[in-house]
Amino acid sequence: MSEATLAPPSGLPASLKPILLLVGIAAAVAAGVTVVLWTRGPSYSLLYANIAAADQSQIAQALDTAQIPYRIQPGSNNIEVASERVAEARMKLAGQGLPESGGGFALMDKDPGFGVSQFMENARYQHALETELGRTIANLRPVEGARVHLAIPRQSAFVRDKHPGSASVFVQVKPGRRLEQGQVQAIINLVASSIPELEPSQVTVVDQQGRLLSSPEGHDEFSLREQQFDLVHRLEEDYTQRIEALLTPMIGAGRVRAQVVAQMDMAVSEEAHEQYKPDSQIVRSEQLSEQTSRDGSGVQGVPGALTNQPPAGGVAQPPSNTSAVAKNASGAATPAGPTQPVAGAGAGGASDSISKQTTRNYEIDRTLAYTRQPAGKLKRLTVAVLIDNMRSVDKDGKAKEIPLTPQQLEHVNQLVKDAVGFDEARGDNVNVVNASFTAEASVPEGDLQTPAFWDSPLFLSIAKLVAGLVVLLVLVLSVLRPMMRSLVGPARALQLMPRTAEPLASNAPALAAATAKEVAVTHEQQVAQARTLVNQDPKRVAQVVRGWVAADE
Repeated sequence: MSEATLAPPSGLPASLKPILLLVGIAAAVAAGVTVVLWTRGPSYSLLYANIAAADQSQIAQALDTAQIPYRIQPGSNNIEVASERVAEARMKLAGQGLPESGGGFALMDKDPGFGVSQFMENARYQHALETELGRTIANLRPVEGARVHLAIPRQSAFVRDKHPGSASVFVQVKPGRRLEQGQVQAIINLVASSIPELEPSQVTVVDQQGRLLSSPEGHDEFSLREQQFDLVHRLEEDYTQRIEALLTPMIGAGRVRAQVVAQMDMAVSEEAHEQYKPDSQIVRSEQLSEQTSRDGSGVQGVPGALTNQPPAGGVAQPPSNTSAVAKNASGAATPAGPTQPVAGAGAGGASDSISKQTTRNYEIDRTLAYTRQPAGKLKRLTVAVLIDNMRSVDKDGKAKEIPLTPQQLEHVNQLVKDAVGFDEARGDNVNVVNASFTAEASVPEGDLQTPAFWDSPLFLSIAKLVAGLVVLLVLVLSVLRPMMRSLVGPARALQLMPRTAEPLASNAPALAAATAKEVAVTHEQQVAQARTLVNQDPKRVAQVVRGWVAADE
């Protein structure tokens, strides 16, 4: 029975196998080179964002001249360059005055050319001023970008023709952030102080959501309600922050929730009070006057014997009395003393009269009080605080929750009362509850937000390298290895068959005949020949198969 070589079947002609081998190797090499170049390519970082279309062409031309690789994000106006050349690109562009749209006062350094009108000069100055104000406002932490629009009227020599200017500020706030009322007021004062004769009431601030951030000026009902609501909201938020800041170090971050409801009296009251105390009299001033008058019927003449004669007899008259009444400034009357004759004024019976007058001014105790109670009087506070259980670790290293004891709750309750200024007479109420939170509360974000790790350039570089290695490994395992096995397998079988056929001296003519007819035989004939060889010498066939397996490994 004739014998043939044991070779792997192949459905391709022998002439196409080298060509396919070369094509597969070339495709694999090209794919590998492409992956390597892609992984070693530069990582791009943002150079400028929201660049105007007029500036993009100039920036692209400047980057091409400097041989700095760049790319423009499709669908946006962002320009990116290689990460390691961002600083170099910005220095070169700044040296050329690019981008011009964001130049600010740097535009004033350029030569305007001959024949520029005064209107264009004023427009350029106003645009530069708006740009600089927008940049300054954008430097605030919660602000991502800002634009300022100024409406400055033309100055007139006549006072009656002067019109006040106005300004509007568009603020783009960062995601998850918001502007406080104090920060909005700071923006208003910043813009008003930068423009001559611009009042803060003429500055309007709007965010990207279309909300009016500046408080509306006016005395209408809507404006007053807005101001009152903002006052109550700020007071409640201030009390909430006090409570959480006080209890967070003791309980833990994110494990305290507080809500405060403030009831305020927004009515404005005025009261004038005047009170008198008539029982309390104080002498303010006192005036005393005394007047003496002498009667002319007395002894007169030259002193001597005749003068010392007693007067003639007559009728005695009653002494004359004079009274004076004085009124003080307060309406109280004081009688004057009676006139008293002076005895012994003269031997001839002459008399003197004395008149006394006293004036006293009294002040009555008087109280004038004027009280004006402005809007915003706190009437009542209601505070609700929710506290999570305490966390601890047991002996086995497992975390467990421990509720607060009544003494600890009472201590927390007292702390909350002291933090909000608890007044029982006012009707304040504080309620502290301890309960386990259903989910872990996130720690409140601070001013600095940590970017995600997948946004870092190092992560992107490592990801590109790993992706390149995976692609190369897939090419080797799925393309090169099967191709090499299918093309190199028959030749290896032909090399192994002569060494295994040496001990088979009796079957040498059959093996030589099978080898000569290998190309012409069909698949069924090769299978029949293989079965014949297996039946005649199983050990040698097993050895050949083991050789193939070892060669594939």
